[in-house]
Amino acid sequence: MGWAVAPKALVKNITAAGSFIDGGPPRPIQRAAIEILEPKRADQELNALRAAFLIKRDLTVKRLKNLGVTFPREPESTFYAFGSVAGLSAKLNDGMKFFREALNYKALTVPGEFFDVNPNKLRKGPSPLRQYVRFSYGPPLKNLELGLDNLERMIKANC
Repeated sequence: MGWAVAPKALVKNITAAGSFIDGGPPRPIQRAAIEILEPKRADQELNALRAAFLIKRDLTVKRLKNLGVTFPREPESTFYAFGSVAGLSAKLNDGMKFFREALNYKALTVPGEFFDVNPNKLRKGPSPLRQYVRFSYGPPLKNLELGLDNLERMIKANC
């Protein structure tokens, strides 16, 4: 939802473009989708996707473990690995410190405490997730390898 302040002709063009974006797909696309949704084809696509993510998951977990990140439970689905950085140097053993330093190495992670559920801040003290980081293995393999290389350089530089 949004709004725009613009000349009437421009608003008309924005409205027309919007109807193409949120309207239904054209008939040829709908017909092509039928083949893709056939159970045999859908299973084939799903299995290919699972195989690709399994490779990336195993690579991510192995490389991060070799760098000192631990996993209380290894990921079994999706494309995230939630690891503890508690055993790393004091410069990196906190999710926020790790996140900030990773940015300097052109790698993006998410501090674990961002996922801490503490309504109204009723639980006092630091987050129990403060020493955790969420790593994504969703990017293409080449990008993932580059990100892991960058994290390796960062961790070795901060030992």
